[in-house]
Amino acid sequence: MATRAARGFGAGALSIVIALDLAQVGYSSFDIGLTLGAALGGAAAWAIAVPRIERSWRRRSVFVLSAIALGFGGALLWVDIANPAILLAALLLGGIVAGGADVSPLGALEQAALAGTTEARSRTGTFALYNLLGYVGVALGALVAGPLNSVAGPTPAWLPAGPHDATLLFYGLLGVGLIPLYRGLSDDVDRRARSERPNPLSPAGRSIVYSLSALFGVDAFAGGLIVNGLVAYYFLTRFHPTIDTLGVVFFLSNLAAGLSLVLAAPIARRIGLVNTMVFSHIPSNVFLILVVVAPSFLVAASLWVARASLSQMDVPTRQSYTQAVVPAEDGAAAAGYTTAARSAQAFGAPVAGAFLAAGGPWVGAPFAIAGGLKIAYDAAVYARFRHLRPPEERGPPVPETEGPPSARAFK
Repeated sequence: MATRAARGFGAGALSIVIALDLAQVGYSSFDIGLTLGAALGGAAAWAIAVPRIERSWRRRSVFVLSAIALGFGGALLWVDIANPAILLAALLLGGIVAGGADVSPLGALEQAALAGTTEARSRTGTFALYNLLGYVGVALGALVAGPLNSVAGPTPAWLPAGPHDATLLFYGLLGVGLIPLYRGLSDDVDRRARSERPNPLSPAGRSIVYSLSALFGVDAFAGGLIVNGLVAYYFLTRFHPTIDTLGVVFFLSNLAAGLSLVLAAPIARRIGLVNTMVFSHIPSNVFLILVVVAPSFLVAASLWVARASLSQMDVPTRQSYTQAVVPAEDGAAAAGYTTAARSAQAFGAPVAGAFLAAGGPWVGAPFAIAGGLKIAYDAAVYARFRHLRPPEERGPPVPETEGPPSARAFK
């Protein structure tokens, strides 16, 4: 829980300044988009790789290795963000995650560790709290980005010319600070994967994980069409609100999204994980599509906040469900593969930007396309997984003394 909040804090601060720092040293808007996409790609690649590394190393050792990579990546950015080779090396280390979307290898390992040390009845609530703390961390990190960015300490003479943003150095030091937290984890999170298995996923878990990964990738791409920056641009160009008014709208939507995380676990206990994922998501996406035809800013903003009040309910439920329906030894690989699939959001933002740049009737297209894709995703999840229930939602086994003799003999 503490490491998720800390990583969210660093990612929130980094998300505010990294694009500005890149622009300051001469990167174009297109280059910045590619850079942020490469960061997601590097994180996704490591999220897939760590389950294989974990088969030979203790899980706590893989945690520490990933934290070192995060710290080293932040330090490299601070040293010379203008140098393309250094920038690429930092991104490929897999620890540069700027924003609330956690596609890092550490996120995948944390999910597997939580699932492996939590009872089934409290697993979804644990994931809800885990995500809420990350969400709070991102928000608080964004608040301190400005003060950190304004810090102008002495720059060592050996450093090349550049911004040397204190936020980047802070992000690197954060990675170092995570090491003792990971080393202090319980022995319960440590295990060695079975060396005789050639694949980190067992045959029983493979088709489930591949299906979930493909579906989560579609959802993530749709989410990339409506990132906050592009939504703010849409509202400004269509309805011309003040920046202060827009800030209030996004503050309220963030509060509503946090509330949806809190409600996810009790609702899932009543109607099930898959039902919660699907039936909270569909109305959320209907609200999203209706933004396109909103006649005024008040209506559009109200729809956006209403959408946010349901939008995050599927996050802890899908993480909990993924861990529940695969064999325990597949936990890290399942989290890694499904986490990596969510890096598909990197491809959504450029598509939405093209629609917004085209203007005219196309400016609302990202909302309609995103809502339509997400509803299709919901329908596919329900069709594919409505009968595959996690252990806590299955009925108790029939005792050996019950049932006709023929049934007992069959068992």
